[in-house]
Amino acid sequence: MKKVRDIFCVLLLLCMTMSCENWLDVDPKTEIKSELMFQSESGFKDALIGVYLSMRDPELYGREATWGFVDAIGQQTDVQDQSSAYYNATRYNYSQTSGVTDAIWAKAFNAIVNLNNLLENLDEQQDLFTPATYGVLKGEALGLRAFLHFDLVRLFGWGNLAKKPENLEKLCIPYMTKYDKVLTKQLTVGEVLAHIEEDLLASIELLNNSDPYGLAPKQDDYDLPNEDKFFDNREKRFNYWAAVCTLTRVYMWMGRKGEALTLAKSFIDRGGRTSWIDSYTIDAYYPKNRDLTFSREHVFALDIAELFETIKHYINPDANNPNRNADLLCHSSDRAKKLFEAVDGKSTDYRYNHWYNTVNNYFDGWAFSKYWEVEDYVYGSVLPLIRKPEMYYIAAECLLESGNDADRIKAIEILNTVRDNRGLAKLGNDMTVGTVQDEITKEYQREFIGEGQLFYYYKRLGFEKIPYATKAGSDAVYVVPLPSGDVGLGGMEDYKKK
Repeated sequence: MKKVRDIFCVLLLLCMTMSCENWLDVDPKTEIKSELMFQSESGFKDALIGVYLSMRDPELYGREATWGFVDAIGQQTDVQDQSSAYYNATRYNYSQTSGVTDAIWAKAFNAIVNLNNLLENLDEQQDLFTPATYGVLKGEALGLRAFLHFDLVRLFGWGNLAKKPENLEKLCIPYMTKYDKVLTKQLTVGEVLAHIEEDLLASIELLNNSDPYGLAPKQDDYDLPNEDKFFDNREKRFNYWAAVCTLTRVYMWMGRKGEALTLAKSFIDRGGRTSWIDSYTIDAYYPKNRDLTFSREHVFALDIAELFETIKHYINPDANNPNRNADLLCHSSDRAKKLFEAVDGKSTDYRYNHWYNTVNNYFDGWAFSKYWEVEDYVYGSVLPLIRKPEMYYIAAECLLESGNDADRIKAIEILNTVRDNRGLAKLGNDMTVGTVQDEITKEYQREFIGEGQLFYYYKRLGFEKIPYATKAGSDAVYVVPLPSGDVGLGGMEDYKKK
């Protein structure tokens, strides 16, 4: 255990020295700069913006934690060529992907460290802000801290908790709540999830009262100054509904479906400040006006200016012309047609018709085009982290839990709402519970291409084998090893012990 503790010290220091901007660094040389930053409201806003900038890094949500590594281990892309950047990920050869996973870990904890720095100074300087401004800043920061920790535990910790509650007692990651260089020990899955829930509940309360998206009636003295437009475009910030939806995900992970259903229904009933995409917007005459990520359905998204530059090699079939692009993120034509239940190669599904580039001269692969950009693209550079349909899928799954026939029919109705807004015919009410769950699985496979959510769905439910995987579902597949030195935190025998 001494070696484990030493490794954690090294990792913590690594997290504290990696940053997207110099002023975000938290090593001793920048302590004075940090103190100066937190003397004004604008400094706090800059610090929070800096966290969002770090989250959009290709090592985190700008690639690997969404459409890159995490999608690859969810078998969301067909990879056959060993020269592919994601071949080892799709084969769960984690010893060969440690550079990627170590970077996800370090980048996420770097963002967390900076959030903790902001939170500590925020409470000390509360007099700088109106109550609403303070509430939004603190609510966002607490929510982001929980959001980042949750994705780390989903990736590096244990799932299938409803069927295997013993996994709650296994060690996984630390939960960092302080800005310091003191060793933070690993906690159990249950302990980490309890911290996440606590932060999200606090975030929801603050944002409900202070965020423009919050539901609580605003008092006569409500004052959220916005001359600098800092509080615009709340869907690109961790807003009230982002906190609600993240807590919904957490309750699903914990197997607390009753509480998850309550939150999901709240979102559905109130709209979550979102609306459904329509065929007119998807099929706009000019390609630049086609909203391929369904942005009006975004609950929480990142604005990533360099997104297309990062992904274009991976979604361009002709990138290596005249040679095959082994890195292509794609489905085989047969897989695409089966997934979207195309008849004679045709489907009314908006996603099937607009999320594939089927022009390929080198092999039978239909490239993903959700993030394709054309000149002057209106909807470009936005990567969703939470979208509207997920809450519908969660609600449907929770309703199936009761075994009540009325709930089964209600679950089908909820799925049909999504299908109707995807150009699909409605499902019949005669479907069994198992068949409805299969339809939910299909929706996760179709809906979240390029968003990094499919692997977590399989892991949460403990699929015996992830579809298209070459290995059976086990800890060796589902639990990504933690960063390691010699034996390392990822050594499964050490990792499982308290």
